[in-house]
Amino acid sequence: MKKIRFATQSGGAPSAEEWLARAKRIEAMGYDTLAMPDHMVGGAWAAMPALAALAPVTTTLSLGTLVIDNDFRNPVVFAREVALLDVLSGGRVELGIGAGWLDRDYQGTGIPFDRGRVRVARLAEAVTLMKRLFTEEQVDFSGTYYSVTKAECRPKTVQQPHPPLMIAGGGTEILTLAAKAADIVAIVPAGITGTGKLAKEAVTLETLKRQAELVRREAGERGDAIEFSMFLDCVLTDDRPRKIAEMAETAKVDPDLLTYSAYRGIGTIDEIRAHVRMLRQEVGMTYFCLRGADVEKLGPIVSDLTGK
Repeated sequence: MKKIRFATQSGGAPSAEEWLARAKRIEAMGYDTLAMPDHMVGGAWAAMPALAALAPVTTTLSLGTLVIDNDFRNPVVFAREVALLDVLSGGRVELGIGAGWLDRDYQGTGIPFDRGRVRVARLAEAVTLMKRLFTEEQVDFSGTYYSVTKAECRPKTVQQPHPPLMIAGGGTEILTLAAKAADIVAIVPAGITGTGKLAKEAVTLETLKRQAELVRREAGERGDAIEFSMFLDCVLTDDRPRKIAEMAETAKVDPDLLTYSAYRGIGTIDEIRAHVRMLRQEVGMTYFCLRGADVEKLGPIVSDLTGK
């Protein structure tokens, strides 16, 4: 099994100075990656220029996208941006991409929000095309959604054959694609399309295990090479039941949705550390993206479980 490593996700900062300073702090704490989402609403920064700004002020921190919405990017144009960022950072890009899920993003851009199967099929073509662009001098490609002639991607990436590719999703179609095409599979709860509420069953440990088993089954011989990743939304507290009750009341959700969620780390440092170890043992998860207001207080977990 792969070693445990940690990322955190951030959509931006109050200022440019704080953005750079936070990246330096995260790197010093032993986090492996600072990853950015790709939302068009809610104040999130544009991922690629924000990550490029971090390249000269960090040395070991991977610069990740978690995840780029494929529908908002032409794969040839985007491949060039990824390749240049990999060069500027000395080979520290982690390319996360998905089929899109937040309907509000599509409303804000005027881009059609197609059915899930269409979005996944389009992503599959984009991934195939981008991989070829990273490794070939010139590419001709004719698909259902993309057709290009004599396409080129310069410069070539530092990481060969290309930066680590992460595909994130929760449904059968996209997890099957991830199993066959991705280096890193980020499993998320199924049913997060649009702005609807998640079902309690979508976030349980048993559901997460079934999703991971699907990936391994579809991956076949390459299953052992895949790195499994997930979000872990963390809240530090000395009174877990009370904090869960407060959070459930604020969010107007069933407390069980928080209590039994594999994606929640609520409790003391020791309790959250134990939860991470359990997920590694039970599911084979080794790459955790920690989120929440307490990310910078979780350094003891990062250093303990990574040895950094």
